[in-house]
Amino acid sequence: MMRFELPFPPTVWDIYVGWGKTRRKSPEYAKWVQDCGWFIRGRNDRIDTPFSLCVALKRPHSRMDLDNRLKPILDVLQHYQVIKNDNLCERITMTWDADIKSDCVVIVQRAEEALAA
Repeated sequence: MMRFELPFPPTVWDIYVGWGKTRRKSPEYAKWVQDCGWFIRGRNDRIDTPFSLCVALKRPHSRMDLDNRLKPILDVLQHYQVIKNDNLCERITMTWDADIKSDCVVIVQRAEEALAA
């Protein structure tokens, strides 16, 4: 099991700018990915088998959609090689949680570990 406390993720609608050939990562998303590196780098373990993901987010206001925050989290875990590929995700639990101390808490574990817990 791996646990990360990350900065609040951007919405999926804000991770790219431009269309077609001009499409690229937004500066805000690129900074968020870089900032996440401070919390993720240095881990030697990598999950290259099916895994489950638990995410808790501190909700800044009631008009936010929870599901729009998932893709950036999966992508950053893959970018920093915590997971081999986000297509190996078999289970996702995601919640708003006002009681967490960080903006975003992510727990990643191998699928067989999740079943045994």
